[in-house]
Amino acid sequence: MRDFLTLSADVPVEELVHVQEEPALEIALPQVFTQPDLGALRRGKLPHAEWLVAQLYQTHAAALHSGEAIPGGLGPAYQELVQEFQPLFTWGIACWDFLLSTEGCRFVPRTSDERRSARGDYRAFTDRDHSRLLHRIFRQEVFAFAHDPAESSLAGYLRARFWPEVVAAYNKLSDPPNPLERKLSAYSYLRCIPYQFLNSVHQTLVADALSTLPRQERATVEGYFLRFQTISGTAQLMSFSEEAVETLLQRSLVTLLTRDRLVYCLLRQIERY
Repeated sequence: MRDFLTLSADVPVEELVHVQEEPALEIALPQVFTQPDLGALRRGKLPHAEWLVAQLYQTHAAALHSGEAIPGGLGPAYQELVQEFQPLFTWGIACWDFLLSTEGCRFVPRTSDERRSARGDYRAFTDRDHSRLLHRIFRQEVFAFAHDPAESSLAGYLRARFWPEVVAAYNKLSDPPNPLERKLSAYSYLRCIPYQFLNSVHQTLVADALSTLPRQERATVEGYFLRFQTISGTAQLMSFSEEAVETLLQRSLVTLLTRDRLVYCLLRQIERY
């Protein structure tokens, strides 16, 4: 392909206009992964998986009834079942890029140790977390199968329900542990409660501005913006109606916008977290 443009055949070579080629379209657009096909779910080395599930369920139910500690991982019998369905886990792990590109990123609370070296109360959900999620869903579905007398094949049961349950559990990660808080967003890795601004000047500026508001208005702004509470959550904590909280919040924002536009903008900025 020619990489130059000429206006006439008589134009001297030194006057040719060089034209850079554009990048290929497939690398100029975000990549969306395709979900791998699900083939065989099991290795075929465990002839009576359904019988083993029944035994595991009885052992689990007996331990719960007696108050005894349940063995970690449910013991060797459960590990046999996990090994039998290893192809299902391999396929589920291979679906990580597809899940991330179609459902978006999710966040989970940081541990106390993680908070010492990082800002924010949440961290991104990783492929390692995805692997743990697959095992949790598998265990739940195994015991759900033991409760369903209409199903005779564990493989068929998992084929129909395993991935939809994984997606549902992944999307549920948008709900923070505290039901009074707003859902987690794509910026929630910056969320810390109560929110602390990176710039100490901004922190002081917002604190001084909020201190000038009446007590109820200040509590509403702090709850909604700095503690990421929903309108209903703020209303519940203040023992007000949602309409009253919305009125207080609107009044407070108008006051802040009039007195100090920067404070208003800073609060609106963290609202998306």
